[in-house]
Amino acid sequence: MKKVILVCDGENYSHGVFEFIKQSQQHEALFVKGIFFSSIDIVASVARDFWEEKASINGVASMAVERFANQCKNNNIQFAIEERDASYWSKVFWQKESRFADYIILSQAMIGKDIDSQQPNAFMQELFRWADCPILVVPENIRKIESLIATYDGSRECMHAIKEFTKIFPRYCNLPASFVYVKDEDNADIPQSTLLKEFVNIHFQNAVIQKLHWDYQKLFSTWIECHKNPLIIAGSYNRSIVSYLLETSFSDLVIKDQIAPIFIAH
Repeated sequence: MKKVILVCDGENYSHGVFEFIKQSQQHEALFVKGIFFSSIDIVASVARDFWEEKASINGVASMAVERFANQCKNNNIQFAIEERDASYWSKVFWQKESRFADYIILSQAMIGKDIDSQQPNAFMQELFRWADCPILVVPENIRKIESLIATYDGSRECMHAIKEFTKIFPRYCNLPASFVYVKDEDNADIPQSTLLKEFVNIHFQNAVIQKLHWDYQKLFSTWIECHKNPLIIAGSYNRSIVSYLLETSFSDLVIKDQIAPIFIAH
């Protein structure tokens, strides 16, 4: 059994998130802790004067809580519910909660949507930085996972993410998997390629390691879409996830376009 934290604010309850939970429950029993924030309270914490006239509608969206409870009951999923206001959305709160969870799951589109629909918005980015456990961010049109793409740059953070993935989702390790190092240069060098191959061959049944010689910001999203229903594994957020990142995080690009689920660990 694994403990999963589901994050929701206001009425922004995610179909994609619970669909993934249902798929996971078929393979392993889950305990899902739903943490529900009021979106209007979160807004008020950063723009209190603007929202003062709307204070009367504060409060956690009961329909989202009820929907979560009913879906868990209907799918035989053990669960707990925690309702919070904006004062709990903090580094201290999320570090404590995530330290005692296997992973957090949230939507690529819904979290903080009432505040900023351009994802990843500030609240999603805060979770990425604060969490003491991996985070799985899923699109609303989630499908059955049929392949894996692991971004690799030779760093400690990158290998930590790959190792955490094998522990949390061993059922996916028999899927076709691509381990990719992206750098726009002429040679075929991949950092610590021999050690990477040893690890990959032990943990993954159908994997390839490759170097892509182009600018990931221009072509990587298109390349991902050539894979059948992939899940992406990435290292530490806002760091060197694919070799020598420049202006935009690779994770940002995936989440912005809802290309595929992405597993982030640091």
